[in-house]
Amino acid sequence: METRDIEYILAVAAHGGIGRAAEALGISQPALTKAVQRVEMQAGLPLFERTANGMAATYAGARFLERARRIQLEYQDGIKEMLGIRTGEQGILRVGYSPSIPGHVILGACQQLVRERPVARLRLRRRLARDLLDLLAAGDLDMAVAPTPSGALAATFAMQPLFDDRLVVVADQGHALLRRRKLRLADLADQEWLLPEPHITLRQQVDAAFRQRGLPEPQPRIEIDFGSSSLFALMQGTQMLSIANAGGEAMQRGLRVLPLGVEELDLRRRIGVVTREGAYLSPLAQRLTVLLREHSG
Repeated sequence: METRDIEYILAVAAHGGIGRAAEALGISQPALTKAVQRVEMQAGLPLFERTANGMAATYAGARFLERARRIQLEYQDGIKEMLGIRTGEQGILRVGYSPSIPGHVILGACQQLVRERPVARLRLRRRLARDLLDLLAAGDLDMAVAPTPSGALAATFAMQPLFDDRLVVVADQGHALLRRRKLRLADLADQEWLLPEPHITLRQQVDAAFRQRGLPEPQPRIEIDFGSSSLFALMQGTQMLSIANAGGEAMQRGLRVLPLGVEELDLRRRIGVVTREGAYLSPLAQRLTVLLREHSG
């Protein structure tokens, strides 16, 4: 099997058909068909089946595609490593970071990197933590600054710790609950909320904390994806509560931290540089990791 056969098989899966994949690859349909047949002959099983909408992977094909994607990523890593050895640099570094990461950490480190390395280029993406992990797994990011992956995901990724922090409940500076010296979770049960959607880990943690105390889950007035800190402007002058980083941009928008102890709502987490397990890290990626540690204090 040639390495381009892997590219061809992945293209058919991505485009859902021979015709569209051949057009995207810039080759003829007969050539692509022969490549698929060649791989299927070696595998001894059909990898695709025809459907009303084109072609879909068989059970065996889906398993093969998982390995093919890993092989492709390893091959790309190998080429990047050779380029790094030859030039001593890696031209483009693709970095993702979670919206809840303090801006001075990620942006300060990136600013210092571009000053040190005049030819370096950065491609930054600000996404939710789960989206960042998906982009890493697909090879679309070289590294991400995000909360530590947990559960089954932990084995897929490598992490270099940066710092520990805690998310808190915030409210507009005129909210009545800010006049209380200490709050319990029960005091927040009947409040309006601005929260991420139910499938997001943070929302699930908040809902679980209320359930554990026999309280009804918060009913958000506004559901968001936390893709932009500017959404906190929706809380100004309202009675809504939300979750934010205590030292983040929410404080700059007139929001304040409610006096709710960690024993009531524990949103502590570890932040680190997350990469694919075993992935090649260019000299730029290694240097940015050092700078991130320095800017994390």
